[in-house]
Amino acid sequence: MIAGTTTPLPRRFASPHFSKTAGARLLAAVAAWSFYIEGTAQTTPAEPRPQPPAQAQPTAALPAPTNTSNPAQIPAISQPAPVAMVMAPQPPVGEWIAAARLGPAQASFFVQEVGTGLPWVDINARDAQNPASLMKLLTTYAALESLGPAATFRTTVWATGQRSGGGEGGRLVGNLHIRGGGDPALTIEDFWSLLRQVRLQGIREIRGDIVLDRSLYNLPDADPNAFDGEGLRAYNVGPDALLIGFKSVRFAFALDETQKQWVVTADPKPPRMRIDANVAATPGPCGEWRSQLTMNFEPDLNPPRASFGGKIPSACANADLYRALFLPDRYLATVVRQIWEDSGGILTGGVKAGEVPADARFLAERASRPVAELIRDINKRSNNVMARMLMLNLAAYAPKPPGAAADTPTGAPAPKPQQAVGLADARMALTSALAARGLSFPELVVDNGSGLSRQERISAANLGRVLLAAWSSPSMPEYMSSLPLVGVDGTMRRRLQGSAVTGFAHIKTGTLRDSRGIAGYVVGSSGRRYAVVSIINGEGAATAQSVHDQFLAWVRDRG
Repeated sequence: MIAGTTTPLPRRFASPHFSKTAGARLLAAVAAWSFYIEGTAQTTPAEPRPQPPAQAQPTAALPAPTNTSNPAQIPAISQPAPVAMVMAPQPPVGEWIAAARLGPAQASFFVQEVGTGLPWVDINARDAQNPASLMKLLTTYAALESLGPAATFRTTVWATGQRSGGGEGGRLVGNLHIRGGGDPALTIEDFWSLLRQVRLQGIREIRGDIVLDRSLYNLPDADPNAFDGEGLRAYNVGPDALLIGFKSVRFAFALDETQKQWVVTADPKPPRMRIDANVAATPGPCGEWRSQLTMNFEPDLNPPRASFGGKIPSACANADLYRALFLPDRYLATVVRQIWEDSGGILTGGVKAGEVPADARFLAERASRPVAELIRDINKRSNNVMARMLMLNLAAYAPKPPGAAADTPTGAPAPKPQQAVGLADARMALTSALAARGLSFPELVVDNGSGLSRQERISAANLGRVLLAAWSSPSMPEYMSSLPLVGVDGTMRRRLQGSAVTGFAHIKTGTLRDSRGIAGYVVGSSGRRYAVVSIINGEGAATAQSVHDQFLAWVRDRG
């Protein structure tokens, strides 16, 4: 208890380390906490702590970014410098880092209780660092706030020319136009359903072309191998206004129990693709089955070939993997024709690129899942291309000022977008959305909004400010539930299982070769909730997981 009151001393001060300090240090700690108890009723440690009155705080400019060669930045401003709580127990990060043998590394740690004005842990938290996929936290927060949790993105179908016949056997003597609206999660099944709407309108045969309008985004051609040389991996797929099936081929592994072999099929299967598979079924738990598989892809052969060898445990039900085998034009031409023909349609022409003409007639549309659902895939699964497209959509669908003309008239949607958007537009839209909510960070460097970048930068303290702002937002439930639940799902499903943290923390992860990060919310053992961030950059970052896991456990125990 604090002298003269019935209020218990906050839990973070009630530790063996603090109880051994001198009396003068105890008085200092009491003074630091006195504003919490003035004029308040008796509380218990498990109840929410009363909020301190507004106080002026010293200001200091944050350091300049370490890399400004490419993406846009927000102008530097002055802002409150974090003030560490007096004598609050601090995590033994030096011991954790030494035990993990990280080697050369730049590590930052930040903790602050939500709804309060002072950080608890502030270790190197103002240093600009590469956050890896933690950058998705900014993109998804901005989308929720700027576009709204119910916003959707529409893929539309249009027709030019004349229709003849009726029923199921009608024909279109002209072109069928499909305009991409930036749906970042348009699956093969979704696209089949869209074309099925066209078939149900009596169009079976197209005596013309299927024309794909992908003009919503104005992006230069990109080399999928540029980032890390792994151009076939699905995480390197680039944004596309008409993204179908993540531009990837799904290889599904089905167990032949009689032959003790795995049978491999491709969906969608490119024409004449050859699949060679000699994959044995073995006993034992599933585990990391991909590490036991050998793969070789030769998409430029005629016909293309995919070869598989090695072994997969029989316990691995419904095993599959995705590979981006072909460039976008070739992939889309294959997929669109295949799905149209699979639905019973006939195409006499080809599949080509082009914009929807102004005189085209609207036929059908399919809306994406709402933003509140899309961000769950982005944050729980750390989906890069979805995050990149969501940032582009911040510019493509940015709210207009009062009195501005609407982009889309009432009724059928307009066939032509008002303006194609590029990466510079998307960066500005993201930083502007944050700044409009008081989140202007001088060290912030935005590249593509997904964290799949060597250039993006933010400090742990300012990433913590985003988390704290999101906690105070009306969209907080949608935002927090989009983060992986520790030990349960997403990229945290296999970490800290069965520990005191399991089920008590929503944590986004970030992983690059030289960067590891965690950020999200932890419920302390007192019942209070904390925003936590830690970023470790450098050559030793690959072994940082144990440090981050101990950090989460420490906050859970001491909070």
